[in-house]
Amino acid sequence: MEVHHPNHPSHKKKWSEYIIEFVMLFFAVTLGFFAENYREHSIIAHRMQENYEAIIIDLQQDNQKIDSIFIEAKNVNNLITLSHVLYKYKTGSFTENELIDSIYNIKTIPSYTTLFVNNTTFKNMQSSGLLSYITDKSLKTDLSYYYEVIFKKLNDNNKLFDDVGISYFDKYLIFGQGAVPRRWLTEIYNQGHYENEFSDPKLYRNFLLQLKSTKAILTSDDFIAATNVYITRYIVYQGILSLVKTNNNKLIALLEIKLRK
Repeated sequence: MEVHHPNHPSHKKKWSEYIIEFVMLFFAVTLGFFAENYREHSIIAHRMQENYEAIIIDLQQDNQKIDSIFIEAKNVNNLITLSHVLYKYKTGSFTENELIDSIYNIKTIPSYTTLFVNNTTFKNMQSSGLLSYITDKSLKTDLSYYYEVIFKKLNDNNKLFDDVGISYFDKYLIFGQGAVPRRWLTEIYNQGHYENEFSDPKLYRNFLLQLKSTKAILTSDDFIAATNVYITRYIVYQGILSLVKTNNNKLIALLEIKLRK
């Protein structure tokens, strides 16, 4: 015989209960959204701090390199002196021997040392979209100007300066080029029991200056023209480095302010 159990009618919810459940669900979703948003914001803020610190290190390294180039640039007077003695020879104030002696006594000619800016951190920020999170318009503008405008200008002039410098030093300053290895490899030259004139940088430099081929180069009109071209390119490049350093210091100051906030 079948037993029939009475049906228990389900509890009917009131409208107020539906509203409470909706509010609680809405609150939970909203709270989760804000928690996730806060977490994401914290991660981005942390990444921005790390990138700011990395860029400061890059900029400081650029600055140190510029300062080392500026130290060498103090020898620019030797380059001007060289141009002057060539002028005196061509105008008849110097004999050939006086010209050679004067060139021998000129010390270091500033080389074509160039600056290569490390833009890796900036490029990483650019590719990852982190640049869009920089709210300081001045900082964003200065970063873009330094790493895009100045960076390109510097690279273009690096190529020009290198081309002029390599040609000038290898073609016209061979008397200096031949003596340089003897300063770097002193032990090797001394241990080889070579003649003193061959191993000593100063004596070998004088030997090179006395060669007919060297004298032909040093007394040529081309040497005067090449010297003037190198002086011009050298001074222009120093001006570009001054521009880089000014913007470099400005960026470091802005980024340090950001890190302190």
